[in-house]
Amino acid sequence: MVYSYFFFALVALNLVHSTLATQRNSPPTGSITVGPSGTYKTISAAVAAASKGASIFIYAGTYNEAVYITVDNLKIYGQTDDTSSYKSNTVIISSNGAMATKGNDDASGTLRVHANSFAMYNMKIVNTYGTGDGVGSQALALSAYGTEQGFYGCSFVGYQDTVLTDTGTQYFGHSYIEGAVDFIFGQTAKTYIKSSVIASVAAGTITASGSLSTGEGIYVIDSCTIKAADDAKSALTQEVYLGRPWTQYAQAVFKDCSLSDIINPAGWEKWSTSEPNTADVLFAEYGNTGAGSTISQRASFSTMLTSSSVAKYSISAILGSGYTAWVDSNYS
Repeated sequence: MVYSYFFFALVALNLVHSTLATQRNSPPTGSITVGPSGTYKTISAAVAAASKGASIFIYAGTYNEAVYITVDNLKIYGQTDDTSSYKSNTVIISSNGAMATKGNDDASGTLRVHANSFAMYNMKIVNTYGTGDGVGSQALALSAYGTEQGFYGCSFVGYQDTVLTDTGTQYFGHSYIEGAVDFIFGQTAKTYIKSSVIASVAAGTITASGSLSTGEGIYVIDSCTIKAADDAKSALTQEVYLGRPWTQYAQAVFKDCSLSDIINPAGWEKWSTSEPNTADVLFAEYGNTGAGSTISQRASFSTMLTSSSVAKYSISAILGSGYTAWVDSNYS
């Protein structure tokens, strides 16, 4: 009887999950389509054909190409059985560009978005250069330049410099970002990452803010899980830092996050011994939990926010009071 009870309870739970999960296995009306049964066989070809306000639907598959987007107000949808998360994504864009071969960080990106009012759903973006062995140079999965860019239920996988948000405003919701060295970085962008997983594959630093002046660019990481990637080569215990300052005006805030034991007790580190860049940084924390959240040994140049001071780093304070007009509330 007990066995039967738990069996039927499990079945009921699975039915509830299936009911709540929303599939996207067919293109929204009017969308440009990509894939074996689509109008275009490559994503780049679909992007080239798209005009402002268009939407692109991509059927399941791995697309080995680098994609460059310059058209504003574009939406891209990947086929999935569960739109609420990155875990069921079936569309992968993969390339292996690196700064060493392409000439600069941006040019190495698997996906380069130089456009405003952009939204992407349920896509996996991978830069394979250096992943697994750590050999090589900066190699971006995503290079983002533009205002009001949203990434929902997406995953970004690389090693060094996985995600660049360099200008404008970006929101990442219910997403996954993996790397090892400075793998969330940029200069003047205001970037908000919410309810996502940030995973380290090797020892290193998560953020590298390069703000050019006081109060310019910032990363706010809110209600995220910080952990070792499933394919990390070791447990990484105390081998990962929340960030280091690319410039002396670096800004990064982790609030209400779950920090695993991969986080070093110092939390934050200097850029280098010869160039610490700590004079004017804002490296702040609030309300974090987990084995890596203990603050007793935090770096002297870091800040612990209070219940009143943390309000300065709310989503409306970072992205602007009009953020609700472009951030998809289903991914908050």
